[in-house]
Amino acid sequence: MRIAVVGIGAVGGVIASYIDKEYTPVMISRNKEIVENIREKGLKIKNPRFPVCNIQCCPSIYTSFSEQEEKFDVIFLCTKAINVEDAAKEALNYLTEIGFLVSFQNGIVENSLLDFVPEEKLVGGIIGFGATMHKPGVVEMTSSGEIVIGELNGKISERVQVLKTILDNVIETRITENIWGAKYSKLLINACITTMGAVSGLTLGEMLSKPEFRKVFRHILYEGVEVAKRKGIKLEKISGVPIHKLAASKREVEGRICLSKYHKDLVIRIIGRKYKNLKSSSLQSLERRRKTEVDFINGIIVRYGKETGFETPVNEKIVKIVHEIEQGERNISSKNLDELTLC
Repeated sequence: MRIAVVGIGAVGGVIASYIDKEYTPVMISRNKEIVENIREKGLKIKNPRFPVCNIQCCPSIYTSFSEQEEKFDVIFLCTKAINVEDAAKEALNYLTEIGFLVSFQNGIVENSLLDFVPEEKLVGGIIGFGATMHKPGVVEMTSSGEIVIGELNGKISERVQVLKTILDNVIETRITENIWGAKYSKLLINACITTMGAVSGLTLGEMLSKPEFRKVFRHILYEGVEVAKRKGIKLEKISGVPIHKLAASKREVEGRICLSKYHKDLVIRIIGRKYKNLKSSSLQSLERRRKTEVDFINGIIVRYGKETGFETPVNEKIVKIVHEIEQGERNISSKNLDELTLC
């Protein structure tokens, strides 16, 4: 089976390195520095399972599919969401007759991809583990979790079972019959943790130590969960976490007495302590003056809210704040979260 991995950042690098022994994937990256470093030194993966591991894949990384002549049975799309459409358009030309793409982006990109990718050529995927790239060509799996995959039509097909076998080399992989619900559930995690961290500049521990910011966290979830109900989306646990159950209730949002908020608040505080040093990937993008994936995360909640007639003021505001930071009109600051407490 011929496999390609597009986007050799943290996630793509981890996947490529862990499946290299069995499948020797071809890697595609538009980042010339990454390509040059891997060609010269190999792809290095740091993980307790492999304290020092140098994957010898120098001949198999390119800046474009056009630099090689192979076609592939599986192409993993591991780019940022903002780049996935261009990546998919090129990758489609290099699939075998039975080949397909697997989308591993944060947020929901599949609706956009289906505008030009036939449904039978696309499988949805979710990354539930943490990863980072220390420098070009050196990656690390920083936390455990799972990979979730599924057909967009909800069927358990032979190809997703084969795909599970491949990805089990990376980490435990689960097949779902509800990939749309699973993708949206992961989106809810990112809508709080990733986007709030991006606009504030705070680590997760710093952010969730403050009660007013935990309230924002619950309100972002409230809007996302209410929109999901109206869209008929069935939510799922991701890596064992039922994030939707931490959403504020309607009573809390309306300012009425709500005893359940105290339990939810405690759980959110515990999450902040457990992952206190976690730094938002979107914050890292903003610090590098790059665009974030907010339109595919909180922006999806806003879009679905408009489609169903449900107002999403907190998510609308945080999307606006991120865009202003991207455009240089606003600074990254915890004061940005203060504004969200007024929504």
